Amino acid sequence: MIALTEDLAKAYLQSRGLPVPAGSAAATADEAARRAEALGGCAVIKALVPAGRRGLAGAVRKVGSPTEAREAGAALLGSDVGGHSVEQVYVEALEPIVAELYLSFVLDRYPAQVIASVHGGVDIEQIHRDHPDRIHRLNVDPVGGLRPWEAMRLWERCGIESARLPSLAALTVGLWQAFVAADALMLEINPVAVCADGRLSVVGAMLGVDDAALARQPQWQAMAATLASRGGRRANARERSVLEINARVPGAVFRYTELDGDIGFFVGGGGASLFQHDLMLALGARPANHLDATPGAGWKEKMAAVVDAILARPGVRGLLISYNFLQLVNVDERMRLIVDHLKLRGVDPTRFPVVVRLFGPGEDRAREIARELPGLVYMPPMTPIEAAVARIVELTGGPRGTAG
Repeated sequence: MIALTEDLAKAYLQSRGLPVPAGSAAATADEAARRAEALGGCAVIKALVPAGRRGLAGAVRKVGSPTEAREAGAALLGSDVGGHSVEQVYVEALEPIVAELYLSFVLDRYPAQVIASVHGGVDIEQIHRDHPDRIHRLNVDPVGGLRPWEAMRLWERCGIESARLPSLAALTVGLWQAFVAADALMLEINPVAVCADGRLSVVGAMLGVDDAALARQPQWQAMAATLASRGGRRANARERSVLEINARVPGAVFRYTELDGDIGFFVGGGGASLFQHDLMLALGARPANHLDATPGAGWKEKMAAVVDAILARPGVRGLLISYNFLQLVNVDERMRLIVDHLKLRGVDPTRFPVVVRLFGPGEDRAREIARELPGLVYMPPMTPIEAAVARIVELTGGPRGTAG
């Protein structure tokens, strides 16, 4: 998932006609002051990072003048919020809020859910923990979508008065449609503000989009590599190179995340990948990365990008390539790509161990191709996973500290 910063999320929602307060990003304290002045002086200054709990972290500040906006901007810029360095702040018009509601859309299982509560704001997590009955959920029909009467019933269960139900239901449906159109996995509005004049306003917005859908979402592609996080940190150059080709080429998706180990890890198979990861740790060695791959078109370009990223990682001492029985792609096609790429990068398997465990159609031809690289270890037919992991650990000499 790629978490968008609030300025991008709100620009998207505003483009769909949803009620978003006026606001813009600022990279300096003086720029924050000018933007606050343009909004009349009173504003909210927010750390512009793809993270939640900013209010609790003191990273959302109300100001009453451009001078206060400058001070707030200076205090936030360069600080750390949720593990992210604050490079910009978001300067937003201050709404006259009389009530704060909570609304989110989540696709982390089937079907997607809408979650709502009349207890929005910074205390929503405590409400969830102490009073879960005050938070209401609705499964959304994946074919019919969220219908206005369903949204009305959801808010009615939350305790919203009948006079406000039509407008709140209309906003909820509009946000659901925006969620679907963005290929999002998460959209959280906290709070949905009820203003003194009766308006509803999307005051807080977090949007997380599916990185597997980037090929059909050109508006997210340009920012994907910059915004993507890995393990709670900003993606590095090697990780971004894989993200960029995922966005550019439709089909297969390779999710490459670097870790603090030193054995390159090109392993597929979902649960098998996690199993081999744990086996390596149990043997006292550490993977330099984790890889999660989904099959599809474009796999050659993306597989090459991952191999490049692994080999470019400082401190990597060897490479394990291990899959379960291949069915969708012939083994010799993968082996041809691997050998050609290792040759191109000048890899000598007698000095840089490479262990391969690939079985399936075209395996005999794959073994012939592997012999073009002396020293490459191609595990015998039907070798168990444990043996391949043990072999790469043995050849690399076991753990030797942390890769740079």
